[in-house]
Amino acid sequence: MKIVHVAVAVIERDDEILIAHRPEHVHQGGLWEFPGGKVESGEMVQQALKRELHEELGIDIDLQNGIRPLLRIRHDYADKSVLLDVWKVTGFSGKASGMEGQPVKWVGKHLLTNYDFPEANKPIISAINLPQKYLVTGVFDSAKDCYARLQSAITEHGVEIVQFRCHKMRLEDSSAYIDSANSLAKLCHQHKVIFLLNSAPSLLSHVEADGVHLTFTEALLHKSRPIPLNKILGISCHNEEELIWAKGLNPDYVILSPVKETKTHVDAVPLGWSIFQKLADSAPFPVFALGGMTLSDMDEALSMGAQGIAAIREWW
Repeated sequence: MKIVHVAVAVIERDDEILIAHRPEHVHQGGLWEFPGGKVESGEMVQQALKRELHEELGIDIDLQNGIRPLLRIRHDYADKSVLLDVWKVTGFSGKASGMEGQPVKWVGKHLLTNYDFPEANKPIISAINLPQKYLVTGVFDSAKDCYARLQSAITEHGVEIVQFRCHKMRLEDSSAYIDSANSLAKLCHQHKVIFLLNSAPSLLSHVEADGVHLTFTEALLHKSRPIPLNKILGISCHNEEELIWAKGLNPDYVILSPVKETKTHVDAVPLGWSIFQKLADSAPFPVFALGGMTLSDMDEALSMGAQGIAAIREWW
């Protein structure tokens, strides 16, 4: 089946995203979409993006400083296969309007799920609503110490998504784990930070968390997505085979590691940025880079197609 290469723009302005309504008579007609269009033969995807957005919306994007890759999605429909080459656009001139008569509107990020999009667009919405700075909690001396460390990570380092990982407490004293998790969840929500549990999905009935993150071993226990779509599901992966398998659980993101050498797993062979980029490019969902990450790696991670970086020591 022939693959149609499509350049897609996530155009952001003041925490809002521009979407357009597809005409009824075209493929996937009547649904909302992110602007863009087909990449012509011999055309660079960035050039296609600039051309399409000028034709469709009357805006000129800044190819030097106003765009960055977000993710690539291969999706097979009954009648065609598409490769969505998705770019985030933050630098442009002109006022966006439907130059071809199509309705367009600016929508708050968290309201995008209220609109009907083609199935292939769903991972794009996940990527839009997931931040870049992902903290995995490390060791701590007490519940009070854990709370203080997390508070510092949020207020001083600006972490935007937190994975509470404490297998020892969860296995030895589930009551203390639940109490601590609820306390940390409350702190995160006060600061509009996403809070996830590294635990079995069943604990969501006891903790006010936004979702769960599964180790790959835990993920193997499930045959389908184990939590509702209104909760966030993440999975840890380490190679191409695990990424392919994880697709069956329909995760909102994965963490791919280790990218670089890390003191947390000294025996693990680093993937390196080249392999990370190849794997992230093939994944139909946002991918965070983990393993030896520091804030100085953020720009490179984004350029390699990462959603952002995940770290322990950098912010803990």
